[in-house]
Amino acid sequence: MSARSVFLGGIILEAVLVVLAVLGSYLYDGKFLLNPILFDLDGLGTGIAASLPMVAYFVFSLSPFGRNLAPFKRIYVLLRKILSSALIDMRAWQITALGMSAGIGEEFLFRGFLQPLAENWTSPLGAILVTGFIFGLLHALTPTYFILATAMSIYFGFLVEQTDNLVTPILAHGLYDVIGFLLLKRLFLKDRLATATATPEIHTRAKSGDDEDGGNEAEEEPPGGAEEEPREN
Repeated sequence: MSARSVFLGGIILEAVLVVLAVLGSYLYDGKFLLNPILFDLDGLGTGIAASLPMVAYFVFSLSPFGRNLAPFKRIYVLLRKILSSALIDMRAWQITALGMSAGIGEEFLFRGFLQPLAENWTSPLGAILVTGFIFGLLHALTPTYFILATAMSIYFGFLVEQTDNLVTPILAHGLYDVIGFLLLKRLFLKDRLATATATPEIHTRAKSGDDEDGGNEAEEEPPGGAEEEPREN
């Protein structure tokens, strides 16, 4: 997929999630969102701090050791197949906008609408777990990815439950995605460079082998030796 299609498709998808969350909240309770958004220093600071454990996990999973672990390796190979061309061609502002839009759109829908909605039929903990499970299912690229996405969603659920401020999970989620995309782009560029560097060596070796074979054939005489010219009697 091209950088343009991934960028525009991602922004449009997250905008749709925002509209669904706001529309659902308004129809259900006449509110903009069922969980409040407060732009204060506590919410901003907690959101930034809450992103750090997730970033640490992602750095580990992309380290040489982490990528040699089978579950993380499968995730990386899949992400490279899906996103490498697009991320490599994206500019930094596009990656930032895409990552933050994911934090906004998904948190509006899951923590701003679905989780508080589920609390009407179950406990706060039950709502967090149910919302986390749904979130995980929608991100189930691999079994490991499903587990990780579910755990992160539960983490975001506890953040909004403890702070009563949707800004906290939005910022934590968005920063994690932005940093993750930037780290992936760096690794994808390294992979492309390594592939481009290795390709000429393969061609050089193949050509060298062809030249050696040609030289050997030129030195060989046909079976039976050279034919003698007929002698006159």
